[in-house]
Amino acid sequence: MTENSTKNNFNNNNGISACLLPNFCEIRNLFIAVILTEVLAIILAMAASSTSEQFWDYLSIASLLMIWITLLNVAIFCALRNWLHRQKQSHCLIISFSLMMSVSLLVTLLTAQMKDLIYFSSNDNLFLLRVMTISAVIYFLLLRYFYIQHQWRINLQAQSRAEIQALQARIRPHFLFNSMNTIASLITISPEKAETAIEDLSDLFRASLSERNMNRLGDEIELTKSYLAIEALRLGERLQIEWQIDQNLLDAEVPALCIQPLAENAVYHGIEPIAEGGKIVISALQIGKQLKLSVSNPLLPENQSQTAKPGNQMAQDNIRQRLKLVYGNKGGFTINDTKESYTVSLLIPLDFISLEDTHERFNRR
Repeated sequence: MTENSTKNNFNNNNGISACLLPNFCEIRNLFIAVILTEVLAIILAMAASSTSEQFWDYLSIASLLMIWITLLNVAIFCALRNWLHRQKQSHCLIISFSLMMSVSLLVTLLTAQMKDLIYFSSNDNLFLLRVMTISAVIYFLLLRYFYIQHQWRINLQAQSRAEIQALQARIRPHFLFNSMNTIASLITISPEKAETAIEDLSDLFRASLSERNMNRLGDEIELTKSYLAIEALRLGERLQIEWQIDQNLLDAEVPALCIQPLAENAVYHGIEPIAEGGKIVISALQIGKQLKLSVSNPLLPENQSQTAKPGNQMAQDNIRQRLKLVYGNKGGFTINDTKESYTVSLLIPLDFISLEDTHERFNRR
């Protein structure tokens, strides 16, 4: 991929989320909006009233106004969500602010006609001015919050993209040298194995050069098998692999390079230090509505004087941050470290559509 196409992809990813607004079509966001609106209504009623009777009068009118304003705004932004996502950021901000102010004005004028329900004088223009001023301040602060959150997410995406590229470009020198030496030794005695090893090594380099952030689980497994096949030529029977893969999950989308680095750590820190080697267990199973990926390796027995190789945790930290970025709290990264084994597990929601996937769909429209 050329530099220009990479830049265009980056700009597209930023432009897709330019709307800033969350998905108000989700029940969870609607519930949060209603709760926060009622809390704000209570605060405003407390600030404007001096007696308990006034408090309930103020609260009734504030709740009536603000709940209806909130519900109408949520309905509008849910209906216009796809269209707003295709607008520029500045246009989205102006349109969103104008729509919310229009809703506030409409609801206020309609409420002012219900004279019996209003504590204030419905003919007082100050009432309309109050509502519109409060609405403008709240909308400004709300959009400001969404803007800051959007900028934070862009920075996090850029950081994650840089870390992904660093992880993809990171091939341990000792692995490369060992692989080339192994291939060189096989050329004369087993040309077929040498050719297969070269093809596997090419697959690894191709994956390192790829800029995709998401990949099929089946492709990630094949990439990991290519890596382990090269290591098996060097380690021989010391390296044993057990696969526990649910074949129905092979088309599931997972973060790119989420298995191979963990398998590499398992070989480097688990198998190599043990004289007799051991077994690496790689599983991909469905737990409820989640995909659980696990890589487990044996640990060096305590009675052996050799110490295990230290690790810099780069791969694990990178994968953990990417899971957090893509899936938020719906993803998971756990480590189970016992005396006998070391297991890293990833939890990926199967029914989750990432923000990046959603943005790509918007760009194709």
